[in-house]
Amino acid sequence: MFDAGYDVPRMSRLLAGLPVEVLGRMRTNRVMRKAVPAPWISPPRGGRPPKHGKEFRFAKPETCGEPAAVSTQVTDRYGTARAMAWDRIHPRLTTRSARMDHAG
Repeated sequence: MFDAGYDVPRMSRLLAGLPVEVLGRMRTNRVMRKAVPAPWISPPRGGRPPKHGKEFRFAKPETCGEPAAVSTQVTDRYGTARAMAWDRIHPRLTTRSARMDHAG
């Protein structure tokens, strides 16, 4: 379990193949990217297919869309806790230094 100061997507990649599950809290100002909608149709002028889909901003719920999974639990201490998860969301990279060896 990681707090918001850690790079959770990178940690999950580094720990891939190990018998662990990574859980982390993300800051509300993070910007992620959705997957490219399939099938991608080339425009009439041609061009490369896009690498990223639309933006997914935690601070703007209208960019999130429907979650893939929702869990709600009533707790004694904090009231109702709600967790939502989206599939195929990846971070927008600001630097490539930590991911230089990543082939994808």
